[in-house]
Amino acid sequence: MSGGVRVAAVAGGLVLAGGLLAGTAGVAIGHPAVSATVPVRVGLTYACRFPSGGYHVGVTVTATVPPTVVAGQQVDPASVAITARLPHAAVADLSKLGGVTVSGSQALTVIEASAGQAVPVQWTAQAASARAIPATGNLTLATSGTAPPVTVGSPGTLTFTAGSLALALSPVRSDGSATDPATVHVSCTMMTAAPATLAVVQVISASPTPSASATPSATPSSPLSPPPGSGVRAPKGCAEIKVKGTGVPTCGYITGYSDVAKLYGAALLQSSPSARPALVNLDFAERHVIEHRKHELIEYSTAELYYHGLHELPPVRATFLAFRFIPVTATLHITELAPIKIVSVSGIAAPPYPILVRATTKISIAISDVLVNGVPLDIGPRCRPASSVPLTLTGRGDNTIPPKGYTVPTGGPLTGRLTIPPFVECGVGENLDPLLTGSISGPGNFVKMTQGKLCGPSQPANWVCPPPVPRARH
Repeated sequence: MSGGVRVAAVAGGLVLAGGLLAGTAGVAIGHPAVSATVPVRVGLTYACRFPSGGYHVGVTVTATVPPTVVAGQQVDPASVAITARLPHAAVADLSKLGGVTVSGSQALTVIEASAGQAVPVQWTAQAASARAIPATGNLTLATSGTAPPVTVGSPGTLTFTAGSLALALSPVRSDGSATDPATVHVSCTMMTAAPATLAVVQVISASPTPSASATPSATPSSPLSPPPGSGVRAPKGCAEIKVKGTGVPTCGYITGYSDVAKLYGAALLQSSPSARPALVNLDFAERHVIEHRKHELIEYSTAELYYHGLHELPPVRATFLAFRFIPVTATLHITELAPIKIVSVSGIAAPPYPILVRATTKISIAISDVLVNGVPLDIGPRCRPASSVPLTLTGRGDNTIPPKGYTVPTGGPLTGRLTIPPFVECGVGENLDPLLTGSISGPGNFVKMTQGKLCGPSQPANWVCPPPVPRARH
């Protein structure tokens, strides 16, 4: 089902946006053919934590990027340079260590977002030579370095957004020896909650067809279908979900187990181990927020179950043990009552970029065709829990390359516990509510779902189509 960490791409031409310092202007570049690189220069302000306290540091990031690339080509930001203007009070701390010169390195976290995916990477830069620590005034630490290349497989846009900054300062004494400590590590947080866009690169199709110059579009009421002749094999019902914001319609298979604590057993939530489980359709990464102060990328998605056109899991036949020795067999029905809201929170400060995903919804639970020790129990057609059941599933992972654990695009295990309400309207001719409530209802019922990798029929180059069927884990 979250995530990751991945976001849908932002539209527009190449935007060289600072805007975080007074007087910083944005420059827009249109949609030319594939061309040479153009310069990026962005001014930022950070709050940095030095050993003696916090100081504001002005930072300038420069690089060159191509304004336009063909899908499948590599975008390689070049001429990366990061210049930090260290305030005198922070520089005085280095002098107190006995340093007369200082060299250092800087690591800028950059979020690369394209085609429904976002990955935090590091732009690293090193000072070419040591600088004398001034007796008065600020110290300008100029560093140059590299940025990892990125390849976008489908038309759209590739956005680079600045995140947190880390400084490693190395003071040296007049005799050439290192100070103690030899390296002062400084962490810096952006001084604004708004995203700081470094550049947006247009990604165009390699085919000169009229419709291939931009990412395929979708209306809120019309989900995307596989493009004609694309050869994408998506299961029936895949990606049939309302699209909002910058979301991408996707689908994946989902299966798992649900325990009934009082009955000492678990139900496999697919009709048989060899049968196809239900799909989950996702409006993936419909919006995102970068929390610079917390070093977090928050991504929002919406999901819906899909099984034979309905928002439910397959009805399953399961056998449990009442009172640890009486076999009870019943058909279990689980229906989604509200769209699944998915929030994925990913760290962006440093590897391994941990992710916490929460998926919340409300479900209804019903049982039918009950056998107790092989004898039918007539519970009637309206036997059910008295209310809907809130359900929250949690997944954890690392947004490394490749990701580990659970992320929304790559899937994995999600776990949670639910409380089964008391039963009502059970029994024909006699009231069976107390029997079912006493033997089934209550808290602590463990649920473990396993989601497979997602398929995006509208952007198959960025997904896995058809989606693989995951193996249920207990």
